[in-house]
Amino acid sequence: MSRFASRPKRFAAFTSSLALAGAVLVGCGVAADDTSTTAAGSAVTVSSVASTTSDSDTAVTASSVASTTSDSDTAVTASSVASTTSDSDTAGSGDSASTTSASTSTTSATSITSTTSTDTHYDDDDLTWEASEEIAVTLADGASSGAGVTVDGDTVTITSGGVYRISGTLSDGQLVVAAPDDETVVLILDGVSITNADGTAVAITSADEVTVYLEDGTTNVLADGSNYTVADDATPVAALASASDLTIAGSGTLDVTGNAGDGISTKDGLVIASGTVTVTAADDGIRGKDYVYVLDGTLSVTSGGDAVKSDNAEEEDRGWVRIDGGTLSIEAGDDGVHSERALDITGGTVTVTQSVEGIESQTITISGGTVEVTASDDGINATAINGVTGGTESDDGSLLTISGGTVTVNAGQDGIDSNGSVALTGGTITITSASGGGTGAVDANGQVTLTDATVTANGTQVTSADQLAMSHGGGR
Repeated sequence: MSRFASRPKRFAAFTSSLALAGAVLVGCGVAADDTSTTAAGSAVTVSSVASTTSDSDTAVTASSVASTTSDSDTAVTASSVASTTSDSDTAGSGDSASTTSASTSTTSATSITSTTSTDTHYDDDDLTWEASEEIAVTLADGASSGAGVTVDGDTVTITSGGVYRISGTLSDGQLVVAAPDDETVVLILDGVSITNADGTAVAITSADEVTVYLEDGTTNVLADGSNYTVADDATPVAALASASDLTIAGSGTLDVTGNAGDGISTKDGLVIASGTVTVTAADDGIRGKDYVYVLDGTLSVTSGGDAVKSDNAEEEDRGWVRIDGGTLSIEAGDDGVHSERALDITGGTVTVTQSVEGIESQTITISGGTVEVTASDDGINATAINGVTGGTESDDGSLLTISGGTVTVNAGQDGIDSNGSVALTGGTITITSASGGGTGAVDANGQVTLTDATVTANGTQVTSADQLAMSHGGGR
């Protein structure tokens, strides 16, 4: 039996840690080095910080947390949330720090750190198989065929785990994955075009996890209908829709059009390891409910809603986005990149040319890469899941940290807005924003800390947090 038919899950540790007040804010800077990992011909670049590993696999850390791993999986460390607020009497962090607090909260300034551990489904082994394991499936209107699949008209269904090499065209059909929950499936898209006027183009209704592998040199096209529902909410409404963990990899091209809702959407986690992916969607472009983890690739997203999104607000270790590499070009009708709990950018290039708010999460950490944001409202916004309580100027415990990279913000309202604290501890930051009437380059309900970062705000070189801090809260 193929290892894909029944393979135990192997997870990577994703550890989140931060503190919101006192000396911890100054200590949150990181220095990243690059580690390159290649699997099955796909280049995967991962930025790592202060990591220790005892085997040949990759350890990744961020936000000044050291991570140690001794197994064969990938260790990843990123930011999550701790609920600490500080009042206006809080002392600055370190002798060289410039710190200002705009908070009206009377909560104790004692530093509290929260650490949670979560899982990603991705493993380098997911991109390794023998050619002899591949099962050929040919799509053709009224004449699809392949071993191990069932064909009902122009609906082709995969019912067991394995590696399937898919080619051909369905002008009005669907590819369905309905494998047992403990089996993994690899879909090698080798020149595929699927359009479904009445539903999703690819529907993954069950499996342990599914990898969509884009064959080198091929262009693959998926498009759904413009007006349909999914029975029993078996999958999201999306051109590429999954109820299981989903990975996109390979060096080919994937063009996705979500006419009814999302472009690519999964109810679980989404990892993009490589590939050239273009998404146009009526609602959200790329959505992983539990998490979205971008290792590499060239992504272009045009969306009516959020462009890249993770929206699990119910589970404490879910609802995060991490970008370690690749190139993301985003044009969004709402948020450019949005997550409920944590959003980390450690490398790569993220360009948001249109958005309401460019980047939004409860905890935002930018430690590397190049980030350019254009937004009609706030450029980068840190806010708690349930929004501000206790008045618009209350510190809600959110945190926005920039410790490295190059960040450029052009915002119609606040350039950087946090309903909690802001820590600018490294990198080069250029902000163009509105001013007056409660808006400005940096708007924080809590503490603003400036150390080592090079900051230019509305054409003026900034040397102290006093020049940045405001007394106005932004709300969600």
